[in-house]
Order: sequence, then C-alpha cells, then structure tokens
Amino acid sequence: MFYYGQLVIGPAGSGKTSYCKSLQEGSYKRNIQVVNLDPAADYIPYKCAIDIRELICLNDVMEEFEYGPNGGLVYCMEYLLQNWDWMQDQLNNIAQDDYVLFDCPGQIELYSHIDMMRKLTQLLGNSGFSICSVYLVDINFIEDDAKFLSGLLMALSASMTLELPAFTVLSKCDLIKDKKKLKRYTKLHKFNQDSEYVNLDEFSKTYKSFTSGISELVTSFGVGRLLCLDITDDESIDNILGEIDYAIQFGDNLEPDDKLYDQAEQQL
Repeated sequence: MFYYGQLVIGPAGSGKTSYCKSLQEGSYKRNIQVVNLDPAADYIPYKCAIDIRELICLNDVMEEFEYGPNGGLVYCMEYLLQNWDWMQDQLNNIAQDDYVLFDCPGQIELYSHIDMMRKLTQLLGNSGFSICSVYLVDINFIEDDAKFLSGLLMALSASMTLELPAFTVLSKCDLIKDKKKLKRYTKLHKFNQDSEYVNLDEFSKTYKSFTSGISELVTSFGVGRLLCLDITDDESIDNILGEIDYAIQFGDNLEPDDKLYDQAEQQL
C-alpha cells in the first residue's frame, strides 16, 4: 500500500496543531487523518486517528524516571521507535487514499542533533509513505531580521537532517495587516539585494556581511521561497497543498472522479 502526507514540524507555538486542524476541517478534496506524535500534548483540537499518548505519555515518563521535559521527550521518541510494531498496526487501519498529517513535538533538538526523527521518517518510508517536511516559522519572527534568519537556519537544519522534500511556511499570516511587508519575506533572494530590506539592531549591523552570507546560504539550499499560511483564507492553504502535492506526487495514483468527469462532459 502507498500513502501520502506531511511531517508537520517547527518550534513550540508556531501553529502546527492549528495548521493540522484547519486542513482536517477543510478536507481540501482529500480525507485527512491526523497522527499526534507529541507525547506532551495537553489538548488536541482535531480528530486524532493515532495518538502516541496511548502508547506513552511524557508526564508518566517524567514521574517514573524523574526526567526533565527534554529528557523525557527523548525517551518517549526512543520508546516509539523501539515499539514501531504498535505504530505500524495503527497505520494499517488508515485507508490507502487517506492523506496523513503527522503533528510533531516542538523541541528543536529532535531535528537538529538527534537522529530520531530521521529514523522515524525512514520507518514511514518503509511503510509505504511518500511524505515531505513542513516547517512552520511564526510570522512574528519578521519583526527582527536576525531572528527571522535564525528561524530559517533552524528550518534548513531540520530539512537536511530529515532528508525529505522540505517546505518552509510562515504561519499566522492572518495577523499581518501590511501585505507589502509580508512580500518582502516571501522572496528571500531580495533580502540582501536592496538597502531598504535592512531591519537590524546595532549588534546585528556589526555583522551585516555575516547576515548577508546566511541569507545567501538558506536561499541556495531552497529555503528562499517561503509559503504563507493564513488559516482564515482557503486560497492560502490551497497554494500550500498545491506545492506539496507536486513534490510528493499526491493524486497521481488516484482514480478519476466520475462525477466531475460527467459534469465536464455536460458542459461541452
């Protein structure tokens, strides 16, 4: 069997869960299933097809082993990998035509210098999944250029670690009223080409050439074109899904919709 989906990643508070909820409620010409991979989640607002907390919960681990939150989370993800048969049994209940979102933990360590998530993506690949990573960057990062570039570097690091087709999405764009300001950040190749695109504090100005080099680095590795997410705008989500569908070839294996075919024929 063959499946399609997204590994939704990014720092805590970047909007991963809201993104998954919006896609599931909208459906967008697909039946969307959501898998919660965060053992620390307190509340899940979407309908959950698979929940890691049924296998292991962060609070239980912290209480039993006296671990802190980060150590406990690492233990939980290791436990999931060691008990992958449980996850595989759950995945077998998902229909082949379903589209799966994996709502991941927000601890960056899992994507930067620990290879657990890469092992997880390899196991998903072995299970028949064609997936990409979707890294969410909070739109509030654009208030400071150095902070913005830092967020892009984290996205780049995660995409290189996971070895998946990768997309970087600016989340919460509905909070930005000045759309011209938003355009500046969606075309990163212009970020260091025009003097008007400079919004650095005094410390960062000292390292302006270094900052310029970083922007060239993330652009050369394909992070330069950012996608904008406004969960109140269906067109915004359609654009993101269109880019992702092309990358993972979603829809190539689906049977034509006879109803749509009949409607088109009647219009001829």
